Amino acid sequence: MDLGIAGRKAIVCGATRGIGRAIAERLAQEGVHLVLAARDAETLDATAAAINGEHGVRVQTLAADLSVPEGRRALLGACSDPDILVHNGAWPDENPDFRRWSRDHWLRAMDAMMLAPVELITGVVEGMKARRFGRIVAVTSRFVKEPRLEHMLSVGPRLALAGFMNGIGREYVRHNVTANAMLTGIIATDTQVAFGAELARRSGKSFDAVWQERESTNAAGRFGQPDEMAALCAFLCSAHAGFITAQNVLIDGGGYPGVF
Repeated sequence: MDLGIAGRKAIVCGATRGIGRAIAERLAQEGVHLVLAARDAETLDATAAAINGEHGVRVQTLAADLSVPEGRRALLGACSDPDILVHNGAWPDENPDFRRWSRDHWLRAMDAMMLAPVELITGVVEGMKARRFGRIVAVTSRFVKEPRLEHMLSVGPRLALAGFMNGIGREYVRHNVTANAMLTGIIATDTQVAFGAELARRSGKSFDAVWQERESTNAAGRFGQPDEMAALCAFLCSAHAGFITAQNVLIDGGGYPGVF
């Protein structure tokens, strides 16, 4: 299927590894020109060179910390007119004991996972409206639909983001601008490998045993692949997805136990 977005321009955040890298690759495969943002300049440049060499699209990079206002301003200064915005941010380092979370912990979490995408969306959405095309996608977590107390330092800001994006998605869809979130389950990324290794260390179990236990937590019985996330994202960004907006789309192998 031709997704109808060749020649468009996309900002992809967190684009050097895992889900973000897979999304950047998939959009480039569709002929989308890219502005890639991440913290490490060297890795960004290597990613850009690889994608340009493989797909021949224009790839611009910006090394910035998007969890702080200066980073967001720098990204909007580098690209104020994208057709597509994909926000993909990391989970914070968190102690699972909520009683040890301070105001500073909460403020850092809100800045990174709620205010960062909100400010980027606010900076680009009017231009999308004027051009009569815009696709906004946020990569968040299945726990937005199934909150767990030990994860609330990351899920709380994402719940707030879900509300904001719902409003944006409904307000701007008549101008062919959509806003949706992808709620991830367990995806086989370097982050999940590192988390599995930490769980193995804490429990005294082998890494393979921990990995298999975690695979069994969804109906598919496996980890998802970054390419599967990227395929969903590419469709949500496509010309064919203009009637899909203000949605939180689960991609978790049937891990969420509810109906709605």
